[in-house]
Amino acid sequence: MRVLKEGTRLADRYTLLRRLGSGGMSTVWLARDKHSEADVALKFLSPERAETPASRDRFRQEWRIGSRLMHTHIARVFEFHDDPDGPFYSQQFIAGPEIRVLTGAPAATSLRPICLIADALRYAHGKDIVHRDVKAANVLLDRRGLPYLIDFGAAGATRSGDGGGTPIAASPQHMSGENAHPADDIYALGVLIHETLTGNPPDANAKMPDALREVPALTNAAGTANAGLRADLVASLVSDMLAPQTDKRPDAGQVVERLREAGVQAGPAPTHMLGEIASADTTIAIEAVTSPARTRSTHGTAPPVATGSTRGVSRSLVWGGLAVLAGIFLSVLFWLPPAPETNTQAVTEPASGEQTTLPGDAETNGDTAGAAAARDDADPAVRAATDEILGEFLSKLERLRLRGIERWGGQAYLEALDLYAQGDEAFLGRNYRLAGERYRAASDLLDPFFDRIDATFRETLQGAREAFTRGDHAEAVRLFDLAVAITPGSREAQDGLVRARNLETVLRLTEQGLNLEKTLELEAARTALQNALDLDPSWQPAQVALERVRDALLQRSFEQRMSEGLEALAAGNYPSARAAFEAAKALRPGSRQPVDGLLQVDQEVRLGSIRRLETEALALEGSEQWQDAIATYEDILEVDADLQFARTGLANAQERAMIHRRLQEFIDAPDSLSAPATMQTATQLLLNVTRITPMGPRLENQKNELSRLLKRAATPLTVQLVSDNATDVSIFRIGHLGAFATQEVTLRPGAYVALGSRPGFRDVRLEFRVAPEIEMSPIVIMCEERI
Repeated sequence: MRVLKEGTRLADRYTLLRRLGSGGMSTVWLARDKHSEADVALKFLSPERAETPASRDRFRQEWRIGSRLMHTHIARVFEFHDDPDGPFYSQQFIAGPEIRVLTGAPAATSLRPICLIADALRYAHGKDIVHRDVKAANVLLDRRGLPYLIDFGAAGATRSGDGGGTPIAASPQHMSGENAHPADDIYALGVLIHETLTGNPPDANAKMPDALREVPALTNAAGTANAGLRADLVASLVSDMLAPQTDKRPDAGQVVERLREAGVQAGPAPTHMLGEIASADTTIAIEAVTSPARTRSTHGTAPPVATGSTRGVSRSLVWGGLAVLAGIFLSVLFWLPPAPETNTQAVTEPASGEQTTLPGDAETNGDTAGAAAARDDADPAVRAATDEILGEFLSKLERLRLRGIERWGGQAYLEALDLYAQGDEAFLGRNYRLAGERYRAASDLLDPFFDRIDATFRETLQGAREAFTRGDHAEAVRLFDLAVAITPGSREAQDGLVRARNLETVLRLTEQGLNLEKTLELEAARTALQNALDLDPSWQPAQVALERVRDALLQRSFEQRMSEGLEALAAGNYPSARAAFEAAKALRPGSRQPVDGLLQVDQEVRLGSIRRLETEALALEGSEQWQDAIATYEDILEVDADLQFARTGLANAQERAMIHRRLQEFIDAPDSLSAPATMQTATQLLLNVTRITPMGPRLENQKNELSRLLKRAATPLTVQLVSDNATDVSIFRIGHLGAFATQEVTLRPGAYVALGSRPGFRDVRLEFRVAPEIEMSPIVIMCEERI
């Protein structure tokens, strides 16, 4: 069973660092990825859910949905691992707080990252995916203030009505169980905006947009941060997003446009509002590289594609190149001038491309058509759009390279790399518009590969199986290795690669075992075949041969045990005979021979056992130990259920034990004998006992004691009652005595309850016992506590 704790190593790749959180279905851990040398978040299906096939399928579907979403502001999902102890998958780790840290901030500030999340929803809805759980906890801000939409665990296609989600942000249609619809996400995003602006979810009775116009985050009370913001347009938008009818709500693209019209600029949250973020050694986020390099040395040409190797481009080379890219990018940031603050165009990711022009972009006299184009491309919005397109492409490329695309992508992949290189050339020439076109074309060429991953993996795996079956060692190793590269988390592919690498040795050991079996060297044959199966437990020829050899060894041992049993039975050594026959039976449970041997042993032992138990039972009867006698007679009947003397003895012992028990019950409760019915029953039992012969000393003592107690119960005693001549007195089961000062009553031994009542006073209840062996004091019954 898998134990998740700090330092645990999984898939020979991930090292757990710390637990990030858990829910009803899964647990998330921060881990270090050995391959990428960076931190990722690992999401594990809970052990209870992992036992249910439906939950495992839903978890895989969640991963499949997330892995197909490639947007700058949707947290990326990486590899799926179908582990026997429970599936898990890796995803981008966002080292930052939830978006709720912006609650109450000026709307112009807090709505900037929400614009980017709305665009992420536009993208997801275009992929026919509805998130179904848009809330503050599922929108994280990285260290630069950029937002990421996470956790598509409740997501579903628009044709599916199944889904989870948070009730407070659920649309009326979602709550009523209708099919998933993009409008559900718009409603939830409206709730999120309302919470961000006001600190509270929307009130169903509130009158929007009038109520929203007055909140401090939207009014001038927020200071100059809201300069140019149209509060009325924001309030009207939120009102439309929370409309009860789906057709009244805007789509995600319209939300982005209306926020822009209201004066909201899309962009990151101010970093000073993010609070303390964990130390860098444990919070490195795996984020898309969204800025092009400014030098040809890193990616100005297409990356090399291996043609003579089955492994493709090494991952260390890929990640090393990305590290160099990041270093060069930081150096470029150092000398780039800041972006103009007056730019009101949508900013998709400031950290991945500054909103400014490079030195030398200024136009000179004698403009030409090319210069005009360069002037257009120097527009920060054009450059920012190009940066975003490049970031999307590199993110796709990164994920495909982790799926071994270099080894199965073919000509289409090479064409994408060529377009990528053309885009780099245009970018370095500051022709950002042309660069964006090339990057977009390259990105579009990569899209079909994501749909082909599963089919390519299945085809490769099937070819590997066929090569393995026909004993083609080299081809099986090549194809299984490719399958592992395509889907590293596949247990079958990983196991198949190990089997293929051991195939030659397994074949040799199997042949050796078969030859030893023919010469009846069974122990040696078993060792050779077991060694083959140690290398490949699923190799069927070795399995069949080993089963045959084990059966031959088993038959030889069986025959030896039967011979030992028969010899011991003939010598009268019954314990040894039984042990030998039992051993033979354990070796061959279905054989009749050891059963017959055990029957012969039992027959010899049976008569002696019956005689011994009969003697013991008679002795127990003589000493009146009837319970032990019952157990002994039952033991005899277990040996032979048809023995009449044992049946009779058992019935007699049970009757005598019952008489002793009933007598003792009356003796233990002498006061109960005062009741007429109980006294009559005890007297009848005493008469029956006197007829029993012979009567042992134990029964005689019980009879005498009960006789004495019956006489005691029949002898009444005088009891003096004392009252205050004002309390009305009754004795339960005796009668009403009225008011008196003193009075004597005659009562049989037993327990009694006296009741007293008086107007204006609290009733009294007094329990007392009458017995000849105790000294009776006057019983005082008076109501003394006023009400």
